[in-house]
Amino acid sequence: MIKAISLILTTIAFTFSTPAYSAQFSSIIDAIAIPKNVEYNVSNWENAEKIQGVEWEWPYYESGAHDHTMVGTTKVGSSKNPNIGYTEVTINGARTFITEIEITIQNEGGNPSESEINKLFGSGELVKILSSCDQDYATWADATYQFNKTKAQPVFIRYGSSWGASESGTVTIKVANSLVDLNGYDDCYDRRTLDKWKRLSV
Repeated sequence: MIKAISLILTTIAFTFSTPAYSAQFSSIIDAIAIPKNVEYNVSNWENAEKIQGVEWEWPYYESGAHDHTMVGTTKVGSSKNPNIGYTEVTINGARTFITEIEITIQNEGGNPSESEINKLFGSGELVKILSSCDQDYATWADATYQFNKTKAQPVFIRYGSSWGASESGTVTIKVANSLVDLNGYDDCYDRRTLDKWKRLSV
């Protein structure tokens, strides 16, 4: 009986000590992903309401008053140190639709991998997409993935990490419906790659 109680308490302790950011951003996928078998190919600003756990500076319907962006903050991980896991979420878009969502996490997370993506965004099929911007070092890494959920068209995730001394660093993640919207000013994907993934995502 004592052993059984001890096992239960150990299980409870382990459950509450696991990272609090398990699938924390699954609602971001829900907000930006386009359902299958629909004619439109963009996510409206109203979908920002689907994103959970973020404290926004202004509501989605004021995005046009702020250069078509929304900015909010949240916390990743369970550290009581406010500098560990402090996270900014920025939605960028045009006047009527979202183009990409960027997540910047301070001093928390790991280098890009399928397990890290699933830990943050939930279960889904992942396909790694090679690009000229890929990096794979212990202190600096960057990778792009296609993320597939059963009832939605694929979304694209670009995951970058940069670490310095004393385990301080930043994880920056971009989520979009198009590879082009992950590029920013970097020409990471050549035309053949873009055309290939455009065909596969139709």
